[in-house]
Amino acid sequence: MPVPRPRTPAPSPRRTAVLLALAGAAFGGYVLVVTAPDRYADSTSTVFSGTLGGLYLGAGLLARLRRPGNAVGLLMLLVGIGWFAEDLQISTDPPVHTAGLFLRSASSGFLIPLLLVFPYGRLRSRDDDGAVAAVADRALLAVGCAVALVLQPAGVFFHASVTRNLLLVHPVPWLREVTDAVQLAVSAAVVVVLLWRWAAASKPYRRELAPLLAVGLVGGLASALDAALGADRAWSHTPLLAAVHLSVLCLPLAFLAGVWRIRLGRTAVAELLRRLPVTSRGQLRDELARTLDDASLQLGFPATESDGWVDTDGRPLTARPGQWTSALERGGRRVGVLVHDPALREDRYVLEAVVSAAALELDNQALVAELRASRRRVIEAGDEQRRDVERALHDGAQQRFINLGLQLRVARRRLDRTGGGPELAGLLDDALATLEQGHAELRVAARGIHPVVLSGAGLVPALRSLAADLPLPVDIDAAGLPPLPEPVELTAYYVVKEAISNVLKHADARTIHVGLRHENGVLRLAVTDDGVGGADPASGGTGLLGLRHRVSAYDGELTVRSAPGEGTVVSVTLPTRARTAGEEGECV
Repeated sequence: MPVPRPRTPAPSPRRTAVLLALAGAAFGGYVLVVTAPDRYADSTSTVFSGTLGGLYLGAGLLARLRRPGNAVGLLMLLVGIGWFAEDLQISTDPPVHTAGLFLRSASSGFLIPLLLVFPYGRLRSRDDDGAVAAVADRALLAVGCAVALVLQPAGVFFHASVTRNLLLVHPVPWLREVTDAVQLAVSAAVVVVLLWRWAAASKPYRRELAPLLAVGLVGGLASALDAALGADRAWSHTPLLAAVHLSVLCLPLAFLAGVWRIRLGRTAVAELLRRLPVTSRGQLRDELARTLDDASLQLGFPATESDGWVDTDGRPLTARPGQWTSALERGGRRVGVLVHDPALREDRYVLEAVVSAAALELDNQALVAELRASRRRVIEAGDEQRRDVERALHDGAQQRFINLGLQLRVARRRLDRTGGGPELAGLLDDALATLEQGHAELRVAARGIHPVVLSGAGLVPALRSLAADLPLPVDIDAAGLPPLPEPVELTAYYVVKEAISNVLKHADARTIHVGLRHENGVLRLAVTDDGVGGADPASGGTGLLGLRHRVSAYDGELTVRSAPGEGTVVSVTLPTRARTAGEEGECV
């Protein structure tokens, strides 16, 4: 059995980029040395050629290292090598000059593809961008490369130059002008396509194109204005030529700026993590849109009655043409989807970090909602049990107390009629008094278990009944309070009861004020005393801790303010209406 040969691992894109950059730098150095003595006034200087070629090589290497799977970095390296190769035609050595004529448009042959695939490393597709855009890109790519890499080299055989062309067959003076005109037309068409992209682009895509278009338009306008005014006008030619050269030098940096955004992306993700958690789905969508700078972004959640998705307002969610969908998954479960601009796919690290953060936040919101629902079930089960106990006491023990009291009164009256002794009468009176005291204590205990007046008359009468037997005056201000859901009324009642109990135990207060207001679907409750203050909210005991849990189970908030010598204020906010899908934290 033949032993399989071990496969040679393919070279990594980063390693290939480093080798290509080193080879390009060595080749560029050779070209600059060879052509230095032969440069003339209308050619670029050695310093300018070396700087521009070096910028393309350096920027291309950085871009390739930053995004190994993106073709932009590789094409920038090839443009830099092509730029050096074009300078070979400057040489007065016939063999070198002849080779340079074949490569006189080498950089353009790679620059046109670079412009068309920038910044994502691929041409536009029919599915994402439409058939017209896809065909336009491919047609320009084919024509541009054919002119630069086929038509221009083919013209070498018909081009007579000052330095001897070793491969000249027959001079055709107009052929070079026609080839240059065609190449200029293709370049202009590429600029038009870039402007078309800009006009139709979303904000993230425009951000990627902005450096390139800014530099290209400045350079193009300066070059066109210089050509229109004429090179013989020194007052305009020198500054315009300087603007053109500066734009050309900035072009590789503009390419690099479009792909080199890792630091900004990390900062945006860090800011998102700092702002999490949020309180609603709508707020989460806004934070994600701000982080990714995509106003069209939508957040989707599993629909309860179908297999589709709904947005933060509960409406069916579908991706519009040109949008992309990223799944939000936690532990193998899909907890949502992110519908966003396809341009965001290119900053893969940032998008993946944001998707992970969004999935974690949705999962946490689901867990918090499940915890709240569990607390609600426990609280409501406890309330129901207290109702049962109160009902059992009212219908059982309290009725027996009442019946026994009636019997004792009947016995006392009969004793008076029969003329029984005073000792027996005293015993009956003591028994009746003890019975009435026990009955009163039982009523208080039953009311503490569950305030029956709350179910029968509402929150405000229940609070007034609670305050009636207290040793301190309690001012209850609840003007215009509408009927509230039973869980909200129960929670408010127990908050007031516990707060008043704490005042009686610890505050040494003279008065207590209870204020209740209802506005915009929220009940605002405050219990204020004029006691000694200085209470520590963190050590409020099990009663206050239980109230915090009850309040949070119904999406409310309890706070305690107690400055020394300024009394204590226990405040509660409680939503009194059901949250919409956009406000609710749990998955629908």
